[in-house]
Amino acid sequence: MKKVLIFLVFGLVLLTACSAQQEGGAASNEETNDETEVENEDAESNKEAFSESEFSYYELEEMARPLTELEQELLRKPGKYSGDNYEEEAVKQEIDKLPDDLTAEQYLNELVYLLAEDYHEEIDTIVNFDTEINVEIARPDETVDSPTMKTAHYAILMDASSSMHQEIDGKKKWESAKEAVTSFAEALPGNATVSIRVYGHEGTSESEDKELSCSSTENIYSGGYDADLFEKSLSKIYPSGYTPIALAIESSEEDIPEEAEEVVVYIVSDGIETCDGNPVQAAEQLVEKGIQTVVNIIGFDVDDEGQQLLKEVADAGNGEFTYVDSDRELKKYMREQYEAIQQAWYDWKQEGKSQSYELKEQKKELAYDTKQQMKDKSSREKERLKAAQQYLEDRFDDYHHPSNQVFGLVVDYSNEIWRYAVDSGNKLYRESVDNGNAEYREYVDEGNEKIRETIDKKNSQ
Repeated sequence: MKKVLIFLVFGLVLLTACSAQQEGGAASNEETNDETEVENEDAESNKEAFSESEFSYYELEEMARPLTELEQELLRKPGKYSGDNYEEEAVKQEIDKLPDDLTAEQYLNELVYLLAEDYHEEIDTIVNFDTEINVEIARPDETVDSPTMKTAHYAILMDASSSMHQEIDGKKKWESAKEAVTSFAEALPGNATVSIRVYGHEGTSESEDKELSCSSTENIYSGGYDADLFEKSLSKIYPSGYTPIALAIESSEEDIPEEAEEVVVYIVSDGIETCDGNPVQAAEQLVEKGIQTVVNIIGFDVDDEGQQLLKEVADAGNGEFTYVDSDRELKKYMREQYEAIQQAWYDWKQEGKSQSYELKEQKKELAYDTKQQMKDKSSREKERLKAAQQYLEDRFDDYHHPSNQVFGLVVDYSNEIWRYAVDSGNKLYRESVDNGNAEYREYVDEGNEKIRETIDKKNSQ
């Protein structure tokens, strides 16, 4: 009987204990569930509170071409901790604020938002980079679209008085003079105009014809050089009268085109003024007209007195007097004129070479510097992004957490910028070199060709 009672009591104790455990267990589960719900609510609240950072962008004032997708992206404004504003600890504090459940792409976006470098000046340079090398120097023989180019006019005044029939070395002075001025006109710049004015070609050297002869001056040719017309114009003239040099100088103003910015007057004469004019005063007045004018005189077989008077005329016209006493010396003088034109071509070539080279070097340097600046910024940005990614990754023990995927995204992102900088810079560099060399060669080739042509004409005298 005692045994039965003992078992009954033991059973009651067990039931009581189990009942207590069930009640306690139920209470514990309720508390755990409450805590989980609170944590989930906090996480959901954080997720809802997070807003992905959005970039603002620069706008280029002008664009030579449309932007690529990458270029548009690289116009974003720099991160708060980019460049010299970098602070490692401050970046870590910003990373600590990021939610735990972002995607790898979202994490990259936030890191770039903090650390992105400023590329907008380099993009502006690359997009608007002009690799063309255009050197515009007024050619000695043709027109160039250049606002600084001068239009020249050459006015030739030829003595057609009776004394030009005299012979030197078996050849009439008039024939020698015609050949000389024809050769000279052939070598004039192609964009220049030329005129021929004769004087003393009417009447005779007799006193009764003086009034007629002293009032005779005529423009027989004007315009660009045309060999046939030039020759025909001279062939119609027969030297016959007095020597009205002053009248010819005064009248030459009529021959100057309105668009001429520079005028060179050549007077071919074998004697002094014989018509009571004042050629010195006429030369002075001509150069005072506001047009840059030079009066050069070729004295052909002139005596000492005549040489002195013609020199005074040349001085008054800001020019020079050259004395020749034979056909040989006249041709020598004209060869010297060719040499001056030859030198002009040489100077043109050298200046073209110099400017082509300088422009090429400037653009090479700009292309190289722009590339290097982008590379330096990209390298700095990449290292800082990698460090930030590593800190982000260390926050989580889970190998499969998205933070572990950010490293590959950082590398791809940075390498794309690096390649863009290198490819764009190298392309602009090569094009600048090629265009500069091409412009350089054009000046060399054309200059050498024109120099050879002028040498040939000079040697044919």
